[in-house]
Amino acid sequence: MSAQSGPAACPADRPVDDIIAEIHSQQSNKKNRNTNPLPTVTCIFGWCRDNSRTPPAVPPPAPHAETPTATNNDSDTGTTSSSKDPKAQCNDAMERALEAARDVDVGDYSFNDKNYRGALMRYQDAVNWKPQDSAIHVRLGRVYEKLNQVPQAIEQYTAAGNMTGPQKWTNEAKTALQRLQPK
Repeated sequence: MSAQSGPAACPADRPVDDIIAEIHSQQSNKKNRNTNPLPTVTCIFGWCRDNSRTPPAVPPPAPHAETPTATNNDSDTGTTSSSKDPKAQCNDAMERALEAARDVDVGDYSFNDKNYRGALMRYQDAVNWKPQDSAIHVRLGRVYEKLNQVPQAIEQYTAAGNMTGPQKWTNEAKTALQRLQPK
């Protein structure tokens, strides 16, 4: 039987816009507006994060690479073998995705406020957390355009156009490239 055919897809693979929308949806659904804006537990797409203690800004480094073979030390489910554990990999990816979502959300606020340098810094942080998200690259392209840094904008739009993701972002990247590249 294939009861253990594989773990469910990790929600970290979702586009950053989906993550932001889910977080905003949860925040707007709260009945009591006086609740803690930083709840102790955040759950999105079935993945939960315990915020009761301050998480590290960067996931802890992977343990030094030894041999790829499993040892009996893995039986206690310690964090030393988390690089092999799909759940731990997903947790690490979700932490990075949440950091990227937070940076994009703040970057969008800065962009809408015409604080393009602030938006640039946030989008650059976001792309470091989640480099394969086309929406982040398009946002970087937009802000580079606003800062009259056309070569960097073209680079970001090209990267977004070469990625798989929501068609909305691919289309915007292609349209921007047609507008910016000399013919």
